[in-house]
Amino acid sequence: MLCVGVAGQQHLAASQKQGSTKQEAEHANGSAPAVNTSAWKTYRNEKHGFQVKYPETWMVNAGSGTGPDIIAIGKRARGEEPNASLTIAIQKNQNPKKLSIEEWFADQMKLMHAQPESGGHITIGGQAAIFMENTNSFGKQRDTFTLLNETDILSLSYKDQAEFDATYNAIVFSLRVLK
Repeated sequence: MLCVGVAGQQHLAASQKQGSTKQEAEHANGSAPAVNTSAWKTYRNEKHGFQVKYPETWMVNAGSGTGPDIIAIGKRARGEEPNASLTIAIQKNQNPKKLSIEEWFADQMKLMHAQPESGGHITIGGQAAIFMENTNSFGKQRDTFTLLNETDILSLSYKDQAEFDATYNAIVFSLRVLK
């Protein structure tokens, strides 16, 4: 969706129901969840000018090729444990009008004639971000969008999994734009 989340487009298009937007679904005060990230590793992307923290037992897989830059951060399942994965997508020049993230998101929703099941405004890395949630055949998906600079969009996407939601949120809230 939104040319941003390779997954985002699929999730919104496959959305089974639509509802009204709600503000700040999980963090009423806009703060990051209480997860100890002190031992976490840091993934730093000099090309796009951002960094994000992730659990020390997880791995980073930065894709290559044409199209959006995709970085997957996750852990492989061990035994009966489920997989966990958060995807970061960087879309160059998706905001040529240099709109705010709120205006850009509203523009994209209008172009697609779509409305997420839920969503709201948050602040990550000291800057404005928009999140949305939709349900499709893969389950509930959360996508968060922010600007890397005036024209590039960064999205963070993950499938809702109760046992990993606090970790996913801590990763999202650890994002820092360097440029």
